[in-house]
Amino acid sequence: MALKTPGYIPKKRNSHTKRRKTIIAISAEGKNKTETLYLKKFNSDKVQIHFAPGQSTDPVNMMRELLLECDDQEIDPREGDMAFCLIDSDVNPDKDVQIARAEKLGQEKGAKVIVSNPCFEKWFLCHFEYSTKQYPTGAQLLKDLDKKIPGYSKNRSDIYDLILPMLNQAVTNADRLEQHNLSLGQKPHTAEFNPSTEVYKLINSIKAIEEED
Repeated sequence: MALKTPGYIPKKRNSHTKRRKTIIAISAEGKNKTETLYLKKFNSDKVQIHFAPGQSTDPVNMMRELLLECDDQEIDPREGDMAFCLIDSDVNPDKDVQIARAEKLGQEKGAKVIVSNPCFEKWFLCHFEYSTKQYPTGAQLLKDLDKKIPGYSKNRSDIYDLILPMLNQAVTNADRLEQHNLSLGQKPHTAEFNPSTEVYKLINSIKAIEEED
């Protein structure tokens, strides 16, 4: 069933046209351009990435913006479309409740929460190494990332090309890290699940679409 909001009338698709691209709608924190600069590179003949507009940084409003984008782009799970809300935990226990609320809100529409702790850049680090090193702040993690990508900044547009050759390694490392945290009894989507990044799940979704006949 297509995602809807009250009063929204979905447009009818032209069933006689060739198969359209799979749409992936993404909401990222308004203050960051890191995610958009990186993920837009995954646009292809099969995948069309759409970013929800808005400047929200709190999980609940980010999810609301995502759901509005789903309506606007006529996201339809029957067509294989997906929606993801990318959230930084920031090692902040106060954010746990907000993330849980956003997750519940998204479940009603099939939109998923993707959490990185402390921040999205943990995904970049996973391209270079597997490490369970915990970070008290995102700034501390960025210092380690700068050792791997000298001069790293959140507005760099060349990150995709720099780390693409290690993509499969990053997926493996992020998955392995998640299993490690689970083995310690840590709860996902909370401040204690540190370090971690679920971005690999989004990437696996894109890869699955690309591999379809």
